[in-house]
This record gives sequence, C-alpha cells and structure tokens, in this order.
Amino acid sequence: MADSNDPAVKARRKEIYEDARNAVQNLRAIRTNTAPIRHNKWRKPDAGLTTKNLNFKGFIAEGGFGSVYLIENSDTKAQYALKLQELRLPENESPFRTPPKDKGAPTPPITPSSEHTKLSEKAMRERHLLTKRFVETKCYLQHIRSSHPFICNLEAFFDLRGGGEIIGREAEMAHALFFEYCDWGTLEYVVKSYYEVPRFGSRSSVDAEFKRLPKGMPPIYKVQALPEAFIWHVYMQMMEALAFLHGDHPEYNQKKEFHRRNQLVVIDIKLDNIFLKDSGVPNTYPTVKLADFGEAVFVPHGESRWAELGTALLTPPEGTWMSDKYDVWCAGVVLYMLSHSHTLPERPPMPVLKKYPTVTPIWKQFDAHLSTDLCVQLRRPLVMDAKKRPTAFELWEIVRPLAEARIPLLFRGLQNWAKPGDPLEFKEEDLKWIEEGGAPSESEKEEVEESEGFDEYDHTPDPSSSEEVDLSSEEEEDGDEKGGKEGGERDPSTPTKSPNLLKRHRREEERGKENLPPMRSKRRRLTRYRKLRAYRI
Repeated sequence: MADSNDPAVKARRKEIYEDARNAVQNLRAIRTNTAPIRHNKWRKPDAGLTTKNLNFKGFIAEGGFGSVYLIENSDTKAQYALKLQELRLPENESPFRTPPKDKGAPTPPITPSSEHTKLSEKAMRERHLLTKRFVETKCYLQHIRSSHPFICNLEAFFDLRGGGEIIGREAEMAHALFFEYCDWGTLEYVVKSYYEVPRFGSRSSVDAEFKRLPKGMPPIYKVQALPEAFIWHVYMQMMEALAFLHGDHPEYNQKKEFHRRNQLVVIDIKLDNIFLKDSGVPNTYPTVKLADFGEAVFVPHGESRWAELGTALLTPPEGTWMSDKYDVWCAGVVLYMLSHSHTLPERPPMPVLKKYPTVTPIWKQFDAHLSTDLCVQLRRPLVMDAKKRPTAFELWEIVRPLAEARIPLLFRGLQNWAKPGDPLEFKEEDLKWIEEGGAPSESEKEEVEESEGFDEYDHTPDPSSSEEVDLSSEEEEDGDEKGGKEGGERDPSTPTKSPNLLKRHRREEERGKENLPPMRSKRRRLTRYRKLRAYRI
C-alpha cells in the first residue's frame, strides 16, 4: 500500500474522498441488503455479475436521485455503467410545482366523494420515479430483449431492500441497472464541445469553466463545425435504431422473439439521451446508442395514444398524441440541432401557438459547410403533417445508401477534445483505506477548502505586473501562528498551515481593521459534471 505520509497520496485522497466514500458505502449496502442480481435473460452470454465480483473502478456522474459508477467484473474484467437510484425522496426535497388550475387536481379522486384518496405531490413524484425505473426495465425485458447494436444494452439489474446507506444517504429502497459502458459520453457533450465552448473561448474569470477553449484546440479557432460525414452517420444509425423499436426492421422481425410486439415509442429523444461508444475500428465514428426508456409507451402498429409525457425539444404539431411519427419528429429536431450549430428553430409567439398549434416554426439556414443532398434529407423528418411524415424505416431505407456512399469520401474524425475525459478513477488502496475507517483529518479538510476558496480571488501575482506582495512579514510571524512554539520553532508533530491559508487570514485581519466586509469564498464548482453528463438520472 502506498505511503500514507506521501504528499501526492494525501492530495489524491482529499480529492476523491467524498466520491470514494460513497462508493464504499454503496458496495457495502449492495453486498448486505440487496436481492440477488438478476441478469437480462435475452443477453447471451450474460454478464456474470454477482455481489461478490463487483469492483467500483470510478465515478462517472450524479443527479438528484442517484449516481452512475464505472463497474468492473473482477472475473471477466468487463466494464459496465451502474446507474444506482434511490426511489424515495429525501425529506428536504421540494415537491413538484403545483399544476395549473385548468389541469384539475394533482391526482383526480376515484369518485366525487372520495377526496381523501388524493395523494400528496411528494408521493406522486415518488410514484412517478419508481414507475419510470420499472418501465425502463420492462422495455428491455419485454420489448428490446436481445437488443440491437444501436441501443444501449441492459445487462443486469437488482433492488436494494431493507434499508441501508446508499448514494450517500439512508435509503429505504433503491433500484440499480447495469448498462454497457459508453466511453464517448453523450451526443450533447460532443455538440457543445464544437459549438459552445470554442465560440466563447476567452480568459475571462467569469464562468471560466464554460468559457475556456477545449484542451488541444489552437487559440486561433473560435468556432468549429461538426463534420458532415458524422451527421450522416448519426442520421443513419439513429433511424435504424428507431425502425427496430417501432417494429419495422425486416431483419429483426424474422426472429421469433420479436414476433407480434407493439411499437415502442421512446418519446424522450434528446441529445443527452443519445450515447456514443467507441466502435473499436480505426478511422470510423463512435457507434450511436439510444437510451433512457423511462418515458416510453407501447402503441399498436399504425395507431396512437394520448400521453402527457416527455420533454420534447420542440413539440410536434400533433401535440401529445404519441405514435411512431412522434419519435421521427424528435429525431429530426436532434438532427436539426446538429446541422444548425446547436440551435433550435424559432417558435411563433405563445398567443399564436395556442390559437394555431400547427403553425410552422421559423426554420433557419443550414450551416454553410453542409451539402445540398444532406440538407434535403434533413428536412424529411420535420414534415408538419404527421400522416405525410415518413416512418423511421422509410427514412432509413433512403438515407442508408446515401450515407454509406458519402461517409468514406467525407470522413473527418472527431477532435480529441470532443471526447469526455476519463471518469474519476478509484484505486484499490484508496477504497481499502476508506473501508478501514480512513479519512482526511479536519485540518487537512480545512486546508483544502480554504486553499480552493482562495485561488479565484487572490491569484499569485504575475511577475510582469506592478503589484507586489510583501511575504517577508509572513516569515516573521510568531511560531504560534504557524503551529509551532514561540520564537518560530515548530514541533514536528504539529501540522503546518498552508501559505495560502496564512495569507488569507492576514488579509481578513487587514479588511477587519478597515471595517470592510469579509472576503467572499469561492463558489465550489460541480466537478462531477466537468467532463460528462453522460447517463441521465
């Protein structure tokens, strides 16, 4: 095990302590309080995951109801993404906002006299969250089954029952899903890396996390554009995946397991629900993977049903009548954003939209680098009349030969800075140290927090600047302030304070003498979202 007194080891432990501690607590709860891990019986061979061979390798992302971890099977060394979610709201969680009066009661009573049967808004939200998680599992087991190459596969799942500390707090019940790991993150991250981060490239201290240039991009570039071949690639694979989900793919309809099934309408098709995974073949684009079926509904072929679900980027003219054409429209909006520098079409004013819901949005010009052939195909999914709008299978039949002919000729690989960084990795010695009760001391925690809060407002002076800082007075401080004895001598067993912390205390004293307000501490950045918002919670 690494030397615990090594400064590099101590710095790493301070950095990963919170995430690694949660991982240890989650693993302990999984091994003691869970039902057996159930594998997707349609996936052959199965992942072979058990509560004994799970290794938490890193932290990917977190949301309001749970976290996503990088998991490794210690027997096969295969990696998976574990989506671990609590199914009960914490006590301080704010409930849903109150629905408009014209929508009626939050939960309509069974009879006019049974008003007491209405659920609280918090209970409604808990029930919706639980239902969404089980709907997603049902979609995989009853409809997707052995899956498709362009679907993010579900390998296994389990329930945490009987209570336990999970995802950092006490949970009565939690649900966990094991998905294949998509190392390229989401399509949203790639698009933002091209169109948003370079466009605002600057050295401003305000919103620096979002204004810096991507690593590796020369400073002369302010705007980059997605390669046309990549848009063809996403178009072709996304439509093939939808054709499979809608039950129109001829190759899969011949398999017995897919006979006589209804259409699965995804509804929630957005940039952050489309994942990318390295294809493993050089000079090719990452494979497109559709995911997040928590809002999906089942519809008989050629029919539609009403459902007020999902958060469409641009609501289709048919409104909340769900059919396979609804998914085609949502996919068309995603492609529109890829070809319009990550922007949506302009909506008419709300009074006009309420009176005329089928009014055409204000479409903008396509990006200048795109060919006319691609622009013509990108207009097809956005036909206003749902009856005239082509199905995903019809679009796939049209686009596939065009894309297969053009991608090799137009191929231009995605930039390295468009790929999210590696997840925050856990080392075995760090997890073992935490499991045995190890933790940063209070002085170390204070030192880290104070030094982080100091950096943004008190930068080390630039040698070229006229500002000078007299550090000699700090060296003349009493030994007591440095944690030592009088006269400047320090006991080796006494921890020293960092120079940043001493400097901050000194400036606070000076501001107090001048009757100035205390220095404002730095707002801590959400580093867990720094690279990838991949696995939507």
